Amino acid sequence: MDDRKNTCLCCTKRSNSLLSDLSNNELKILDKNRYEISYKSGEIICKEGTKPFGLICLNKGKVKIVRRGINGNNQIVGLKKAVDFIGFRGLMGESSYLSSAVTLEDSTVCVIEKKDFFKVIENNKYLAFKIIKLFANNLIRKDSRLVNLTQKHIRARLAETLLQIHNIYGTNTTNGNLNVSLKRSDLACIANMTTANAIRVLSAFNKEKLVDVSHRHIKINDFKVLKEISISDR
Repeated sequence: MDDRKNTCLCCTKRSNSLLSDLSNNELKILDKNRYEISYKSGEIICKEGTKPFGLICLNKGKVKIVRRGINGNNQIVGLKKAVDFIGFRGLMGESSYLSSAVTLEDSTVCVIEKKDFFKVIENNKYLAFKIIKLFANNLIRKDSRLVNLTQKHIRARLAETLLQIHNIYGTNTTNGNLNVSLKRSDLACIANMTTANAIRVLSAFNKEKLVDVSHRHIKINDFKVLKEISISDR
C-alpha cells in the first residue's frame, strides 16, 4: 500500500475542504504529525466537555453532533460528511468541546496537531479569512434553524429535516434512498420532536406518497411538496 496517499498533500477530497488552497509546503506542515483513527458505527470520536486534541477532519463516514440538553435529553445539532471538521469551535476557541461527535457508520478521521494547524493559520491570512467566513455562515444557519425549530409545526419541521439530510448526504444512486441510515429517534432529535411524533408524521408522509419508508431507509418522492410543507406556517 502506498502510504503517500494517506496525506493532506495527496488527499483527493481536499478540494472540497477549508484546506483546498494551501500550498504544498503548508500541507507538509499539517502532515508532519498527522495521524488517522478508525471508529466503528456508534462510537464516540470526541466527547462534550473534554479538551480538543487536534484538528479533526472526517476522512470517511458519517457523524452526528450531539449536545446534552435539559434533564439529560440529547439534541442532534449537526450532521457531518467526509472532509467536514469536527469540534472546530472548541479547537479554535481553545476551550472544551461544546458537543459530542458520534459515528453513524464505520468512519475514519484524520487528526492534525493543533500547533501545526495554528502555525499555518498564523502565516496565511486568506485561510484565517475563510475560517471567519465559515463561522459567520454557520451562525446565520443556526439562527435560522433556531427560529424554525421553535416556531414551525411538526410537519414542517420533519419535512425540513428530510430536505436537510438530503442536502448533506444526497441519495444512493442505486435505489434513490437518502444516503444515510438514521433511527427514528435520531430523526426526532434533529427535528426537535418526540420519537412518537416523528414516527406519526413520517407515516403520514408515506401514506401521502411524499416518501417511501422501509425500516431505516427513506426515499423522497416529491421534493417540491416537501419544500412547500417545510415553509408552511400551518
